[in-house]
Amino acid sequence: MYGLVNASLMQLIIDKRGEAAWERIARAAHADDAQFDKMHSYPDALTYDLAGCASRELDMPLDALLRELGRYWVPFTQDQGYGHFFEVAGPSLRDFLFSLDELHARVGRSFLNLRPPSFRFEPTGANSLHMHYVSERTGLCPFVVGLLEGLSQRFDTQLGIDETTCARSGADHCEFNLELGQLPRAPDAPPQY
Repeated sequence: MYGLVNASLMQLIIDKRGEAAWERIARAAHADDAQFDKMHSYPDALTYDLAGCASRELDMPLDALLRELGRYWVPFTQDQGYGHFFEVAGPSLRDFLFSLDELHARVGRSFLNLRPPSFRFEPTGANSLHMHYVSERTGLCPFVVGLLEGLSQRFDTQLGIDETTCARSGADHCEFNLELGQLPRAPDAPPQY
């Protein structure tokens, strides 16, 4: 995975528990370089090891940590200079979701050898979608749920998420039912993650 993923996990841990906690996690995962080059590709095993060590350090189930990381990913990537990707992908959550594969293609121009997941959507009602999430990496569906939650906050859109099929249970990919609605928010209220 790209260093941007590892960097976001590192910053999440530092924000939650401080530098010392991150240093313990990096040592436990045998991470030689605690400062990740965001444009450099790292072995997937390192990212999985870092997440596993972080789960143990925080005494937090791995799925809960991955979900929190997904929520954190949206503001983190914006702050790292990738906010323009949110702007060009569309003005609404629905537009953004439908452009995810195209967005990954654009990102792939900067990140060589990018192996992104694929997302396919089928409208099932006026405000509902059936989402297919296909990835060569396993176990990241909680991250995807958190990412969807972070995007719903970014686009001020309420989102119901129900995973109907999971690759961790033997399916070839994960599937979700999504219900979109307007999120009531006070004017100028900051997004929550």
